[in-house]
Formats: sequence, C-alpha cells, structure tokens
Amino acid sequence: MKRIRNYSISGSKYFILGVIFLVTVIITFISMKFEQIMPSATTMADATLPTVAMDTEAGTQYNVLHGYTSELDSTLFYGNITPVAKDRKLTVTINTYGEDIEGVAYKIRSLEDKSLIENTEVSDYDNAGSSINVTFNIKNLLDTGKEYALEVVLKTKKHETVYYYTRIVYGVDYDLQKKLDFVMDFNACTFDDSRLKDIAGYLETSSSGDNTNYGKVNINCSLSQVGWGDLDPYVESDIMPEVISVDDDVAILRLSYRVGAANDYSSSDTYTVSEYYRIRQTNSGFYLLNFEREMNQVFDARNDLTSTAKINLGINSSTDVNCASDEKGIYTYFVNQGSLWCFNSSSQTFTRVFSFKGEETDSVREGYDAHNIKIMKIEDNGDATFLVSGYMNRGEHEGQVGVSLCRYSYSDNDVTERLFIPMAIPYNILTQNVGGVSYVSNDKFYILIDETLYSVDLVSKEVMTEITGLKENSYAVSDAGDAIAYSVSGDICNTDTIRVLNMSNDSAYELKADEADTLRPLGYIDSDFIYGMAHKEDIVSDADGSRTYAMYKVGIMDVDYNIIKQYEQPDIYVSDTEVEGKRITLTRIVKSGSGYVSTSIDQLINKDENVVENVVKADTISTDARKQELYIDLITKVNDISVSYRTSGEIIFKDNTSLELEDEFTWDGRYYVYGYGTFQGSRTQLESAITLAYDTYGTVVDCDSKSVWKRYRSTQASIDGVSPVMGGSSLENAVTTVCNYLGADYNAAAYMEQGYTAVQTMNMISGVHGISLTGITYEKALSYVGEGSLVIAKTGEDEYIIITAYNSSEIAYIESSSGSVKTMSMNDAGKMFSQGGNIYVTYYK
Repeated sequence: MKRIRNYSISGSKYFILGVIFLVTVIITFISMKFEQIMPSATTMADATLPTVAMDTEAGTQYNVLHGYTSELDSTLFYGNITPVAKDRKLTVTINTYGEDIEGVAYKIRSLEDKSLIENTEVSDYDNAGSSINVTFNIKNLLDTGKEYALEVVLKTKKHETVYYYTRIVYGVDYDLQKKLDFVMDFNACTFDDSRLKDIAGYLETSSSGDNTNYGKVNINCSLSQVGWGDLDPYVESDIMPEVISVDDDVAILRLSYRVGAANDYSSSDTYTVSEYYRIRQTNSGFYLLNFEREMNQVFDARNDLTSTAKINLGINSSTDVNCASDEKGIYTYFVNQGSLWCFNSSSQTFTRVFSFKGEETDSVREGYDAHNIKIMKIEDNGDATFLVSGYMNRGEHEGQVGVSLCRYSYSDNDVTERLFIPMAIPYNILTQNVGGVSYVSNDKFYILIDETLYSVDLVSKEVMTEITGLKENSYAVSDAGDAIAYSVSGDICNTDTIRVLNMSNDSAYELKADEADTLRPLGYIDSDFIYGMAHKEDIVSDADGSRTYAMYKVGIMDVDYNIIKQYEQPDIYVSDTEVEGKRITLTRIVKSGSGYVSTSIDQLINKDENVVENVVKADTISTDARKQELYIDLITKVNDISVSYRTSGEIIFKDNTSLELEDEFTWDGRYYVYGYGTFQGSRTQLESAITLAYDTYGTVVDCDSKSVWKRYRSTQASIDGVSPVMGGSSLENAVTTVCNYLGADYNAAAYMEQGYTAVQTMNMISGVHGISLTGITYEKALSYVGEGSLVIAKTGEDEYIIITAYNSSEIAYIESSSGSVKTMSMNDAGKMFSQGGNIYVTYYK
C-alpha cells in the first residue's frame, strides 16, 4: 500500500508538470501569435535629418538639399546645379536642427558612365552651433563646362549615413552672387509699391498677359499684377534661391517662399510661392528674359466653407483638384499642398487626415514638396484608403523614397500604414513609374511598378506578378481604377487579344481580333472600355521610324463585356482618339498613294452627356479682392457655414509593413520634363515631351537624366565637316552621311537595305541615341542643330534633306538625293517640312 501510495503521488506530480508544460507551450504559442498579429507600432515622429545648402563667396545660401537615408544613383538627380569657383573650393552650410554631425564626405561622379571621379572625407570643420560651414577642396579632375553629380555624405548620431544630391559645373566666373542679388532685388520690388517702377522696364506687358488670377503671373502681365495688386502680402518665411541653369551670362533661377495676406474674416491666409527667372547679364546690366510666378493658398479650414455648398480653396495656379467623395456625398476628401483633408457634411467638420507638416516648424523639412497623395477608396462610414508616394519628410520612413498605403478610420480618427514599398530612385522618376495603376480590393493591393502590375496580399504580404510588359499605349485603366484592359502581346501594333482584368473581383475577359486584324486599347469612359481595330495591311511603318496605325473601327464595351457602340466609316480610318467627358474625338485619315493624309475630325458620344452625375468637382469663381478663386462644389449641402476642425489623432506605423521587392527595374521608356524651374511631368512620346518643355520654357531628359531637348537655342548655329554620301535612296544617303559624320565603323546603307530603320541604324554607334520625331514644328527640331546634332527632315514622297545650319532668317541643308548644299528662308522651309509631314530623324549623345 505504501508503494502504491508513493507511486500515485509521483504520477500526480508528473501529471501536474505535464500540464504546466502544456500551458507554457500554449501561452508561448499565443504570445508568438499575438506578437505576429499585433506588432509594435510608432506614430509619426518629428523630422531629424539635417539639410545642406550651397554658399556663395558672400555667404548667400542657395540650393537647399534634403537628406536620404539610403544611397541613390546620384546621376539620376536632375534639377538644381551648383557652380564651382575657379579655385575649386565649394563651401556648404549644414543646418543641423540640433543633430550631432559625426562625419562629412563627398563624392563626384561622371554623368556619362557614372564612374567615380573623387571620394573625399572632410575633417576640417567646426562642429558647433545650429549650422556648420564646410569647405570642399575639389581636386583638379573636372573638365571646364562639364556637369558632374555631387553626393554629400553625412554621418550623424541618429543616422549612420545621410546622402544629399546636386549637380556641379566647373568653369568660368559665373558671377553667381550678382545674379542672385538681381533676382532677390526684383522680388523685393514686387512687395514695395514705391519701388514697383524700378522693375517696370524689365516687364513685357502685353494683351497676352492674364491679369485675372494672382495664382499665375508672368512677364506679360501688368505691373500691378506683378506687384500683387490689392493683396498686400507679407513674406512669412526665408526666401530660398535655387540655381537651375547657369553660364557666364544667362542663368535660370528659382525662388521659393511663403507669404501671408489678410482676408475678409479679420484673419490671414498663407500661400506658397514659386518664382522662375531667366536672366541675361551684360556689361550694361541685366535683362529679364522670362518671369513666371505661381501662388497657391494653403488650406487651413478657417473661414473656408464660404457657402452651404462650397469649400473655398482660394487662389491657386491650377484649376485641377484631387478630390473625391463617398457615394452619398457626405464625406468629401481633397488634397491641398501635400496634405489630405476630409469634410463631413453631416457634422460640418474638417479633418486634416494626413500631412508631413507640423504645427510649429519652419517648414523647410516638413514642407518639402516631393510627394503625391492619391485618394483610392472612400467608404460610406467615412473611412478612406489612400496612397502616399515619394519622399518621406518625417516619421518611420524619414529620408526614404517609396510608396505608403494607408487607411484612415474616421470614427477612431487615426491613420494606419498597411504597406510600405521602398524604392531607391528620386521622387520624379518614382512618381511617373510607380502607382499609375493602383487599386485596393478587400485585402489585396494592386500596383503598377515599371511596366509590371503586382498584387500584394495585405495579410500575408505575398507578392504576385499579375501582368508584365505594360508599356504606355498598350493598356487602359477604368476611371475608378478597378479594371485594366491590356494587349496580351504587349505590341501596340500587333496584338490579336486584349485582356480585361477586373481587379475588384479578380474576373477577366478576352477580346479577340478577327483574322488578319489587330486590336488596340484606346481608353475608358467611366467603366466602358474603348478599343480600336485595324487591318494589319493598313498599318504603315516607314524606314524613317514614323508609323501610322489606321483603325477601320472603334468600339465601346460596357462593364459586362457587351459591345454597346461601334464607329465605322467607308474608306475612312481613325489614327488617334482623345476622351473628354462622355465624348471621344476621332482623328481621321484617308489613304493617299502608299500612305495617308488627314481629313476632318469626328466625334463619338457615349451615352447621354446631359445626365448630371453625382460626383464632387471643382470650379472657379471671380471676386473683387482676390480675383480668380478655386472651390469644391459639395454634393451634400450643409445647413450653415459654421464648422469645427480637428486633425487625425495618430499616424501609426507598424513594424511588419515594409515590403522589399527583389525585381530589377530599368525605368526605361519615359522622357522627363523640367520647366519653369520645376519638374513638370513625363511622357512616353518624345514629341509630347518636347511640346510640354516648349510651353514651360524647359528641358527634356531621358531615364538616365541625359539632356534630350532644350527650349532655348542660340540665334544661329552651323555644323561643319559633313561629307554627303551618294549611291542609295534619299533616306539611305541621309542616314549614311549622318552615321559617317558620327564616326560609324559600319556600312549604314547596308543595314538600311536589310530593313533597319534610321533610328536603329544610328543606335549602333556607341554613345548615340537615335530618335524619330513626327508632328513637331521645324523650330523645335532646329534646337538639335543648335546643340550640334544633324537633323534629317522629310520634304516629300521618299525625299529627305540634312539640316546643317540656321540663322534668324534661313536654314542651310544638304539635299541627300543630289548632295547639293542649299539655303532656304525659314518661311519656305516651314512649308516644305509641313508637306513632308513634319517628320524628322536626329540623335543626342
């Protein structure tokens, strides 16, 4: 009995130990699961990164640079440029904002091959105070007049390395301080009525100047308009100069700052201001070649519900507003100056949902405008999903470039980041290549990155590749962003299948072409898909690189894949379409010989244009005090204009949201436009990019930030040493002549005879980028001659010339069929090129 009893107690002990073990395992498992489901989180912290500014010899700061916490390709940065003095000393100021600086270095790279020219650590600086002056003694390795990429590297107490980027140019005495002084003094005169007369002589006031909007002012406006009219503003911030382009006489400079101005409600409004100056310095003084000013009101919800139906956004440079609402129109979301706002018509409450700007800062770091906000989905309860893409000014991802998918809970009044995708590219490249297609369906997120559409499971973070090869013009996206129609082959001129993917429910449909036909996605009207059909034999591709896609039919398919409308006219083809509202404008052509000529346009109307849609939209109104003002027209009106205001309580960053993509991205296929001193956007068609750059007095660069086209050209130019080649067709002679001039070590004509286009033949020369242009004016094409590039121009059926020179009244060219050198007046040349279809072939290096 005694043994049994002892045995019983012993077994009981092991049983208890076993239970304890199991409980421990279960608790441990639950704890592990709990940590996985509820990861640690932080809110948006204040900005910590220092800024770096360039200094003139007189101590004027310019080109303020913002820090990146991961290293980017310095050669991809295009924007400001820093001139280096003859003694090759470059002084910079590090504005620390209280951050301890533990190391300073700089790197210089070649823009041509990205090779490292210099990598130097700097030790001779005084690490005290809120700003630190550092001098870079640049080595004697820079070529005069050549641009390089400069990377400044800091080590701080909180950040191991922080990177800053600009371009430098070494050469003549640029007299930068005098150029800056002229611009700053011009700016000061605009605020002083007693000095306005001092700048009157610099303006070119004319009837083309728009004096109806303070948000957009230029050199053609009246003196009163340039002097702010009756606004009487005052400067609220430091004025930040930026050097965009500089040589010994001509410079492009930009000023950025904030102003305040009294309103009608016994308070004041704040505006961001950007000014663009193009000036020429001569022995007799300065000339103002161009001046543009943009002014945008910063929304603050005070006195901005000006009626029971309108949210007043005030003075703005553009009439475009990023806004949306739920189906009932209760919750109206809109983006203003980099911040996301919501207005609740039921409670009459404004909420600042997301902003990098703090309540009490100098806004140098927090207000740095290098991000976009895309409103993706608004639910009936006021919750919203939105996308923040670009440079992260502060918070968990401070100093990174990437895409942050966020969700706002209206009832909890907080923002939670659901996913963050870091991208090691400058903001300008990211915003044009990432997120053009993005959609959230339940717990799945779709996003287009560099021609690939990905889907991400927001719970498991599993990444799937949905579609590859999505080149522009090979796909179209519905207005709601929930459907994409794309060419299965990816070839916009040879696809027999268009696939329509509905991302809201993962369904798909395939549209098939008839035999010997091809299909092309053309766009959407709301959820209705527009497509074109062409006979393969009607698609004309010329050896000069131009191509005509002649569609004999245009169709419209609804969301249920029913064909609801078709357009077809005998012996008439559609070469292009443009969608505006419910209306499709058709560019039409007819056959002529072996090609096509233009005929009248036509229009195709989808559904009833007169139906009033229940969508939030923006419009303008004119007032006596502030002239043109922008407002949002509410769907759901309110009872009175009394409102309350709040900000989101927290912006929560969880530690399991970052997603690193392993794919290698090239970012090819786009041209980036910089005009009026800022980034204007990108285009896949070079002709469109040139037009945008021309309209904004700017420059076109490629994906490697190499200059492709510039608005400004010299008044005359001549290219010598061109030896005409005879023996082939007019185009073959022209291409061979140009290739020989460029030092080609092959027979260009032989490649042309094998079917190579002119562009393909030029591209075989190392360092040369051949381009074909159709539809631009000859004045724009002459910019290439001004940069030293020969231009082949079509003058008639299979006839081409080579433009070698121009002046203010005429051009000089080689007639490629005969080798004769001729001249022609500009007026006659314009007519000749127009008869040839305004088709040009040239190159850049």
